Amino acid sequence: MTKQLAAFLAALQFLTRIRLSKRDTGATSFQESIVYFPLVGLILGLILAGAGQILSSLVPVPARAGFILFLGIFLSGGLHLDGFIDTMDGLLSGRERERVLEIMKDSRVGAHGVTAVITLLLLKFSLIFSLLSLSPGRLWLAGMPLSPFLLLMPVLARWAMVPAITCFPYARREGLGSLFGAGQGRKALLLATFSTMILSWLTLGYKGLILMFLIALAVWSWCSHIKGILGGLTGDTYGALAEITEVLVLVAGLFWPWLGV
Repeated sequence: MTKQLAAFLAALQFLTRIRLSKRDTGATSFQESIVYFPLVGLILGLILAGAGQILSSLVPVPARAGFILFLGIFLSGGLHLDGFIDTMDGLLSGRERERVLEIMKDSRVGAHGVTAVITLLLLKFSLIFSLLSLSPGRLWLAGMPLSPFLLLMPVLARWAMVPAITCFPYARREGLGSLFGAGQGRKALLLATFSTMILSWLTLGYKGLILMFLIALAVWSWCSHIKGILGGLTGDTYGALAEITEVLVLVAGLFWPWLGV
């Protein structure tokens, strides 16, 4: 197994349920896997967009939207959703920094987390439903018309975690931050950003780059806000960021036709 292949498999193993190898990738591979986060997102995006198109002639739009939502959660193992719940539990508690970190680490789910995740899932379902109904734009791949926003949604969401990991400190002494080398890996950031720019441009042209730029602003705002509260980021806030980014991409897709794109 080559070094880069091990890094890619580590990213795939961490971000999805997909397992192509049973071998232990090691901590070094996880640190180098960051650059492949957008590629893993592309794999997920192709599956989601492909499933949406295949089901278009089989089931009505609400059922398609529900299945795509379920498929996204299943393929990711609910990893980012779990992080979103824990993050909202902590941030919405209104406690001091140390207590917020304790709440986020607690495996029990509080009222804030339950309310937040129900709201998130309802929002994502309604956005996917609306996106499928409006059908803004089509990306033809292998003779199949795919939704560019379902394709880009997991790509940009996984890319969003790269600057969060590489540009901001970790709030804890141990955890995902040490596994991925939080605050380091600027080369990985440049490579991941470049590959995401290419994918965004191939999917939506120059307007895809504009969308990525807007997502980047949102990512930086979120990370700076969390750093101000906790002194750094955590694995849970990485997951919450991915979920929030997916919502933002879906919102962009919803308003795309109104912008004359």
